[in-house]
Amino acid sequence: MVILVKLTGSPESLRRQNRTNVLNCILNHEAIDRTQLALETGLTTTAITRITRELIEAGILETGAKSPLKSGPGRNRTKLKFAPNNTFVIGINFAAWERQMVLANLKGEVIAYLPFQLSNPQDSEQTLVEISNMVDRFIDLQNIKRHRILGVGFAIAGIVNSIDGRLDSSPYLGWQNVEIGKTLSESLGLQVAVENLNNIIAMAETRYGCCTNKKDVMLVRVGPGLGGSFLFDGKLARGNSFQAGQIGHIPVVKDGILCACGQKGCLNTIASGWSILADLKLSVPPASSPLRLVNDGILLEDVINRAKNGDKVVERAAFKSGHALGQMLSGLYQALAPEVILTVGPIAEISSYVDGIISAASENNINLPLFTPEDQKFKSVASSAALHGLSEFLFSPRFRLTDLMPNISTTAGSDLRETSL
Repeated sequence: MVILVKLTGSPESLRRQNRTNVLNCILNHEAIDRTQLALETGLTTTAITRITRELIEAGILETGAKSPLKSGPGRNRTKLKFAPNNTFVIGINFAAWERQMVLANLKGEVIAYLPFQLSNPQDSEQTLVEISNMVDRFIDLQNIKRHRILGVGFAIAGIVNSIDGRLDSSPYLGWQNVEIGKTLSESLGLQVAVENLNNIIAMAETRYGCCTNKKDVMLVRVGPGLGGSFLFDGKLARGNSFQAGQIGHIPVVKDGILCACGQKGCLNTIASGWSILADLKLSVPPASSPLRLVNDGILLEDVINRAKNGDKVVERAAFKSGHALGQMLSGLYQALAPEVILTVGPIAEISSYVDGIISAASENNINLPLFTPEDQKFKSVASSAALHGLSEFLFSPRFRLTDLMPNISTTAGSDLRETSL
């Protein structure tokens, strides 16, 4: 039995939600015809025809091959698919150690890539001006009209209020209460979605990458320090004041080494890139300034290369740090029962570090469902940030068709949703 259910809300909000449903349905198919779209979304064929016509006119969709009817007479059905190279999104990775921006198309494919440096990363106001100017030049170099850019996905290390686009704090950058989203949006004339970089990686891999069929995912990113992200039933766990995922600051050693956060004995001090550097007597953990982070990042690049070339001293230090993380992950796995624990970041690429994680779990009779960087689809955080931009500005009701085609008419009659009982 099929009934028609009138959606509640303003006509514009209903149109946006229906358009979002259609776009997300097409995302799950390489190509799909209108009849199948109507069946899968529950929208009327009239609504599907109007929505897809608007999306074709806006350059979001294009027609593809025709699908033959299974039986009986009639015309073949024209399939619809995304027109990838008409519309774009920018992704920015602004970590304390590495910084890049990318331009990506609607398939998430990187069209252009630009690593960048900053004159004084500790000065948030100056830094945002520099980033805005670099984005302007980046767009100009690609010879793309600005109105064909959906927006900017911005990944940054720290505690991020993603609703307001504000960085509440980042001890490694020395930033506090910085309105990143508002500042960049006003200067660029584009929508900007700011998110913690670990959350961005987790959401990109869950929606588009190696964890697409998983709903309960734990991510651990291992660079100079440790960061985490948790998804339960497919939804990001943000915690009180957006502080979920700060696993590097779990206290584990009483009266231990002072961490950059001001506490002693954090997991960062025994299970991260910094702890490897400390074991090798190359640095003291952990860095508390952007300059130290850059210097330690350079040291870690050398350490990673030494490990990959079979340096036994480095391998032992990496195994020790990985073992410390494995002890913590064993407890978190027992408490949270994720389907997957995804380890990412440059230190997680050291095989002996991963061996240490597995060894610690085995000592606790636990078989961790571990995914490593080899499983990760999107190696660049900036690419993941671009995908976050697509999720926020295309595959959500935030998508504004008029931004791409200011003169397009989006008036329509009432859309009815069909629901099977």
